Amino acid sequence: MFENKIIKNLNNQLNLEYFTSKLYLEMSFWCDIKNLKNANIFFQNSSNDELKHMNKIFKFLCDINVLPIINSNISLNINFNSLLNVFKKAYINEKKITRNINYISNISLKYKNYKIFHFLKWYILKQIKEEKILKTIIDNLIFFNNNQKDILIFDNLFLSKYI
Repeated sequence: MFENKIIKNLNNQLNLEYFTSKLYLEMSFWCDIKNLKNANIFFQNSSNDELKHMNKIFKFLCDINVLPIINSNISLNINFNSLLNVFKKAYINEKKITRNINYISNISLKYKNYKIFHFLKWYILKQIKEEKILKTIIDNLIFFNNNQKDILIFDNLFLSKYI
């Protein structure tokens, strides 16, 4: 039997993936307004990836006969003042996802629920990759020192390899 604590946290993770998808979509809108074409595409793709992550959890919960609960009342209320700020907020959010995945993995092991732990392995590896990409982008944006002309060059040259 699946422990309620694990299921509750899987549903929380499902909603965190949903929130992140909305967040990245909003980030893509901001980038579009600022004429940062590749950053816009990067966050559109990231938004779609987060929806896939959400759907993967949704399907898993259904496969184990658990009703997924999606909170559709998620609000964002987020302001962006620079491309660096956008990527830092994305990175902070990915760190939060990693902490949550690690927490669910730990309680899965605690309750010896290896089915859920095995399911989460994919997310653990995915988070390593996502955090590394965002950290690399942030480090490079810091190097460009938020200079608008350099940011456009950064968007055109550097970000194109991540879309």
